[in-house]
Amino acid sequence: MAPRGSKRAGQGAAAEANKKPKLDSMMIGVVDALRQASELPEDCRTMLEVSVPGCLGPPANERHEFQRLVVKWIGETVERVEARLRQAVDDEDAKVAKAEATNTEAEKAVTDAKGILETKETDLAANKTASNEAAQAVKTAKAGLTEAQVAQKKGDASLAEAGKRKEELEGALKDHVGYLKEDDGFDANSAKPHRTQVMRIAKKIGLDDSLLSALPSACATTPSRRGSFDKMVVSQLESSFQSKVAAVTEEMSTGAEATANRAAAVTAAEQGVQAAEDAQKDADAALAAAQTAQREAAVGLWKAEKGSKEKVAEKAAAEELKKNADQVLENFIGYNVLCFNTLRDKVSKAEEDPSQVPATSSPAAAKATSPSAAIGISPPAGSQ
Repeated sequence: MAPRGSKRAGQGAAAEANKKPKLDSMMIGVVDALRQASELPEDCRTMLEVSVPGCLGPPANERHEFQRLVVKWIGETVERVEARLRQAVDDEDAKVAKAEATNTEAEKAVTDAKGILETKETDLAANKTASNEAAQAVKTAKAGLTEAQVAQKKGDASLAEAGKRKEELEGALKDHVGYLKEDDGFDANSAKPHRTQVMRIAKKIGLDDSLLSALPSACATTPSRRGSFDKMVVSQLESSFQSKVAAVTEEMSTGAEATANRAAAVTAAEQGVQAAEDAQKDADAALAAAQTAQREAAVGLWKAEKGSKEKVAEKAAAEELKKNADQVLENFIGYNVLCFNTLRDKVSKAEEDPSQVPATSSPAAAKATSPSAAIGISPPAGSQ
């Protein structure tokens, strides 16, 4: 049987063996530097991070070959990060120089845009005057056209009505009276619509009442079976319609000359309106072009001023980024690189030579002359 308490002691020893080595403040600085090596695969960074306590913890003179190799890898990684940060500073320097040049160009563009806008505003004022004058000319021409059209409408109204009467009478003679006169295809039932139309038009033109009263029975009989009276009634109907057509035709002929004169007056007025409108279109087109040019000039000035402000802001932003990049590099060298150099170069107390200063890989790290000098190292604001 195992001694009492041996099992618990064994578990404690296993837990102690699995516990991660504790990192001091300088090791934390090295780990932070490794975590900035974004160009390395994650598993490689992890391997180097977990190797920091075991390889940089022992003094340099007590490390075995594998530990020295890992320290070399860590150093190369830290150097690559520092090189990348230095390149970032150079890049921001170039951006600041470019921003200063573009800012000067933007200021000149504002001056040029102001001169262009002044010229376009003068042109716009002249075109507004011309457009107003052309619009007034159109109003005058349209008033003359309206007057001519009113006279034409009034004079042509009776003539148009006569034309409708003539058309109606001619249609009645052809379609209705013609049907009622012929035996061919005559049918009493089919004759009813024709008789109705004939009666309507006969009343409209004022036929004699005795003739109107005799029409229904006369039109209902087949033409060849009508008596002399019915034939006389139908014949009188046809003659009356023909007389009306002749009278209306004469009326229309008499008014034709006056109609032509009124039409000519309207045509002349329409041509006057067209000419005035064409002139107005030209004036409006010139005005629109001047307005567009003025707007474009105003927009050009606005864009130039906006661009100038943006360039000033871009310059300030570039200078701020440059300042930040400088600070990041300074922090990295003054903290991360110094931590690594101090741990890399420390030796056991028996081997220390007070007259020797540990080598450093950068000027800013030269201040860390011994392990004891590095004890006061603290991470920059924001670092873990």
